[in-house]
Amino acid sequence: MSVESLFDHYYQRATTPIRNTKFGREQRGSLDIRHVVEDDEFRQMTHKIILRDGVASCVWREQEWGLAENSLDVTHFADGIVSQVSLRHTGEEVTGLKVSLTRNEWLISDPDFRLPFIFGRSDMETWYRAKDFKMRLNRVRLAWDYVTKHTFPVRDYGIDKAKAEHVYKGVKYRIELDEVIRLKIDGDLTRNVEWRSELSGDEVRDLFAYATGESWMDGWDPVADVINKR
Repeated sequence: MSVESLFDHYYQRATTPIRNTKFGREQRGSLDIRHVVEDDEFRQMTHKIILRDGVASCVWREQEWGLAENSLDVTHFADGIVSQVSLRHTGEEVTGLKVSLTRNEWLISDPDFRLPFIFGRSDMETWYRAKDFKMRLNRVRLAWDYVTKHTFPVRDYGIDKAKAEHVYKGVKYRIELDEVIRLKIDGDLTRNVEWRSELSGDEVRDLFAYATGESWMDGWDPVADVINKR
């Protein structure tokens, strides 16, 4: 199912009268913007879904978890690649950061009908945790598969690999971890990824400002400028 079809199915479900949602749609030039606010009494989620000239562009989500803890997610679509940054925060203090990489064809409908899509598979997911006024790499996993629950942890509790190789469903991953996360993906889609393993407090604040304003509509470049190796 195309990303655009996933958006359509989600919006159709969200606008069904039995759902506890508020919704709307607006056109800003080439941008088709759909808003959905959902409150199931346990959590409140707000989505903004953006198509540019009829093509999936980006999705923004804000979620209130309770006890003053919230999260912001920004997902961008470009050339079949799906990039997502998630920030966990209390007020304006960012406590955690997650950056994920997947592909258009690996997105699937949310079985709980609460999200526009979920990752059926992902190439890489990385978690950062705030420590000593910086955001430092905490966990890395490759080849996540929602159906089989397969994953290959590179850094996690009790796991810390400086170098590793892994093959899953015809995709070969080669990764090295030091000051930079160096990942090479070989398969039907070949690419090299180099993300930094440590971010400064100012850089994290820049990401928070990006996610809380509307500059995220203009593209992924502000995130890439922070997380990519320099």
